[in-house]
Amino acid sequence: MKKISFLLLTALLSLCAAVQAQTIFPTEFTAPAEFNTGTVRISVLSRSDRQITTNFLFEQGSRNSWHYHPNATQVLMVLSGEAYYQEEGKPKQLLRKGDVVTTAPNVRHWNGATPWSAAECMTVTEIVEGEEHAVQLSKVTDDEFTSPITSETMIVRIAEIEVYPQYLEEYLAFANEVDRLSVEREPGVICLFPMQTAEDSTQIRILEIYASDAAYQLHLQTEHFQKYKQGTLHMVKSLKLPTMQPLDPETMQLIFKKQR
Repeated sequence: MKKISFLLLTALLSLCAAVQAQTIFPTEFTAPAEFNTGTVRISVLSRSDRQITTNFLFEQGSRNSWHYHPNATQVLMVLSGEAYYQEEGKPKQLLRKGDVVTTAPNVRHWNGATPWSAAECMTVTEIVEGEEHAVQLSKVTDDEFTSPITSETMIVRIAEIEVYPQYLEEYLAFANEVDRLSVEREPGVICLFPMQTAEDSTQIRILEIYASDAAYQLHLQTEHFQKYKQGTLHMVKSLKLPTMQPLDPETMQLIFKKQR
């Protein structure tokens, strides 16, 4: 019965991902691979002598290249999903539905979906007579795309778990499996680091870091987490999930850079 539930959950997640990749606007064309990574669908919604309004549907993990708009301002609005945005020389930003970013003229930048979520974005860009709409530069590298985002978007917590002694060995097997699979398979799971206290081996602590709330919510729906959750319910005596606030976000970023 559990196996059927897991299969059903997987199917539902796939359906949700497909629905998320839809848009109310008709797709006019797929952006050329020369200047994009992954599948990016584009709809030009309106165009005048002064501005152009465009809808972009970024599939999960897709993005455009570094580019700039000569002497033109652009406003980007996120309609659904979670998106990345980065200007040259500045940290990458995580944007959610409703976020708006204004890019100044001639500023080199890129944007796209996150590794764990599709994103739909609308842009309104000035049209400057005698200038190109956009000057395309180099593609966004995998290192740039997967580099740590600002710590303000992350969820950090230390799970405090007490396990019944008779189930300790079995619980540890479950915990080690879910931690390994989560880090391996989920881009939004940055860290799951399980530990035991030296004084009492039944006291488990897990350092958890997720890229965003959306990444955490997706994690809760995965088959491997549900297997862990349902399989250990009778083994756990107590559970606390306090969310932590980093005291020094700047140093936190350096930790991830050293690991890379």
